[in-house]
Amino acid sequence: MGIEKRKSKRIDVDVKISLNELGDKFVSGFSNNLRSVHVINISKDGIAFKSDENLALNSFYDTMIKLDNSDTFEAVIEIIRMENLGEAKTTYGCRFVGINAEDRFKIDVYQIVCEADKHDNTKE
Repeated sequence: MGIEKRKSKRIDVDVKISLNELGDKFVSGFSNNLRSVHVINISKDGIAFKSDENLALNSFYDTMIKLDNSDTFEAVIEIIRMENLGEAKTTYGCRFVGINAEDRFKIDVYQIVCEADKHDNTKE
């Protein structure tokens, strides 16, 4: 098993996310050109998702993230890693480059609640 290099713990999630690519001028805001993807995990520092779209490494996206506890927030992400092992969908690793402290806190609380739920379910 490899050594974990991530700064923050990631948690598997049922999260909805919409992406809107930021252009060269980094004009923020949502348009009708939103893409939905399948999120794999999230941490206060980043997010990983799968998509059948071809997204560029080091590209930036406005995101609208909805946690399954109904907390919603916006953040800007940068795609820093991509992997495709012959599957229909590519896995993208992203870091948050535009997220406020309150929204990072929402992710921390969400992780704590999810871990507590998992722990309670293993006791039964």
